[in-house]
Amino acid sequence: MIFIKTFKGYEDRTAELDKTVNAWIIASKADVIGIQSALSHEHAGRANSGDLIYTIMYRAPAPLD
Repeated sequence: MIFIKTFKGYEDRTAELDKTVNAWIIASKADVIGIQSALSHEHAGRANSGDLIYTIMYRAPAPLD
């Protein structure tokens, strides 16, 4: 089956989010078939920084933690 996992971080801390996503891919041995990213901004948000969301599509017999 194909499953989805999302990761959320801040646009001004992309290296932290990349590190988290890469660590999950390695630890879970996920068969990644696609990665999408989206950026959203809140006008009154933290330090004028928006949320960065990575959506990982992967193939597995059951959802991975």
